[in-house]
Amino acid sequence: MQKYNSKDILRDLVAINTIADKDNKAIMDYMEILLKGLNFSVKRLLNKDTDREILIGEYGKDPAIGFMGHTDTVDITEEWATDPFLLTEKDGILYGLGACDMKGGIAAALSAIASTDLKSLNRGIKVVWTYDEEILFNGIKDFMKSGESFADHMIVCEPTDMIPMIGSKGLLEYIYTFNGTTTHSSTPIEGRNSNKNAVRFLNKMLDFEDKLKENTTDMFSIPYTTMNLGIVNGGTAMNKVPDHTTVYMDFRICNSEKEYPLIRQAVDDSLAPFDASYEIINDIPSFDKPSKYVSLYEEKTGREGVSFPGITEGSFFEGDKIIIGPGPMTAHEVNEHITVESLNQITTLYKDMIDELCR
Repeated sequence: MQKYNSKDILRDLVAINTIADKDNKAIMDYMEILLKGLNFSVKRLLNKDTDREILIGEYGKDPAIGFMGHTDTVDITEEWATDPFLLTEKDGILYGLGACDMKGGIAAALSAIASTDLKSLNRGIKVVWTYDEEILFNGIKDFMKSGESFADHMIVCEPTDMIPMIGSKGLLEYIYTFNGTTTHSSTPIEGRNSNKNAVRFLNKMLDFEDKLKENTTDMFSIPYTTMNLGIVNGGTAMNKVPDHTTVYMDFRICNSEKEYPLIRQAVDDSLAPFDASYEIINDIPSFDKPSKYVSLYEEKTGREGVSFPGITEGSFFEGDKIIIGPGPMTAHEVNEHITVESLNQITTLYKDMIDELCR
């Protein structure tokens, strides 16, 4: 494989359908061939339960810098104006599913590595390409369980429009289940309507949400912990008392160490009066420890380091890290895109950081 230009690599990556990791093996095959062509050693770790793989590549010893990114994308909608699996360039803009989130960042990292004189480096490079970041983070969880180490400095190649991102809120996701007793609506049993009990619980949690807004953290654009009620599902007929209601809720937490215990206590106390239970499906801590190289990124980009608005795989591990990638930030949007200029700029930045840290 001789196509090491970031746009060419991105075209190849977009052409592989990784919606919900459909062609996970194909995209890992592609990157293995590319990396082995650069004399990287490559490991692929298969999760037998998900039948999906992560890829770990390493060049040299004692890696000073590493690149991390997820290969899965969200689904497409009918409103797309171009073929989502064909990278399409119009007026300096590159359209394609995953072009922004986050195949653009992966392509830039691979191109930056390929354009580096690797034999001249004093320290090594590591790459970690994962799956299932959009839903359950199974890929990064597989890596954490593997015993593999990170490079001294890790770049999470998420789209940030060239802005260095130095922190992230935590995420706590609940699924609540409320139980009741089915009867005709004309003969209800007091306290056994699962929908009503869910509403009573939610009223308590809405009051608690107001208390969360009292504590602010300036580093985030929304400077307080948020609570979102995503799904409420219960009942089958208007004249039938429901016996089962599910509620999906998430918290985006500014300071997990301080606020996590408060949230857990509020949930437990508010749920206690009801025949109900819950499952926590994601529990990811916040982080606000800037990279020791943040001033270098700020100097190179001309942009001040800020916090990332969502959750990334960087939230799962300690160590020196930064979140930075191309833009604009059109993740999950119809006609997802980045600019050619931004792709070229982030490729150059990644190469500069390899030179800074590995020579």
